[in-house]
Amino acid sequence: MGDSPSELRRTLGGAARLWASPEHHAVSSEWWVALSGEKSVTYNVACCQSADADVLTDRCLQPVLDLGRPATIMLAGPGLATAQTLADLGWVTVAALPLMMVLAAPSTSDDDAAVRDLSRQDLPAARELLADSYGLDPSSAAAAIPDRALDSDEMGVWGLFDLDRLVACVTTVIEDGRVVVWSMATRTESQKRGYGRRLLDSVLVRQSEAGGAGSLLQSSSAGESLYRSVGYEVVEYWQVWSRPRWVLGRA
Repeated sequence: MGDSPSELRRTLGGAARLWASPEHHAVSSEWWVALSGEKSVTYNVACCQSADADVLTDRCLQPVLDLGRPATIMLAGPGLATAQTLADLGWVTVAALPLMMVLAAPSTSDDDAAVRDLSRQDLPAARELLADSYGLDPSSAAAAIPDRALDSDEMGVWGLFDLDRLVACVTTVIEDGRVVVWSMATRTESQKRGYGRRLLDSVLVRQSEAGGAGSLLQSSSAGESLYRSVGYEVVEYWQVWSRPRWVLGRA
């Protein structure tokens, strides 16, 4: 396990196996591709961290075009030098998103009884919550929180309940010894009440006790303040590129 930005980029790409289809998931030292094949650009992603435009074209752009689904290409580190190649092809920058990490779990021993790992019977509610929070179609939400997450010791789906109602959920993958966080969501009407922080605090403590050493994630712009409050720090920002017709109308 390493802390260099290039190694952290690979770790994130490796952890995308949670939601990528196995035939469309590959990770290299200079690029990675994780494509679910669903309609959401959020879950069809290629990342280039090479300054070589041929790497961008052959390893990232071409698989996305072959898939024929809405997707994003992220440029990180040296990969930022290839931006003009995408611009020349009519792609546009849609965001600059932070790669964030925390070295240790929150310093608390409290075990939040409202947080538990979800069962197969809980997954429909978790997917509905995620779809509502991010405007996903049902198929994309099912890809984001797959059944296989419950069948692996290295993956997990967690929820925070208010009485018997699921109000927040998150999925995790242990990759290179780190807890990688995906698909963090809180019900729209329950946001700004501290549920997300409670959930993440508890999950990181439990995963740390199970052997996870620190945590890694890529945040949305809206989620950055939440993760900072838990102790995450920004490693770097990645440029996110897509085709205009794939992202028009997205928030």
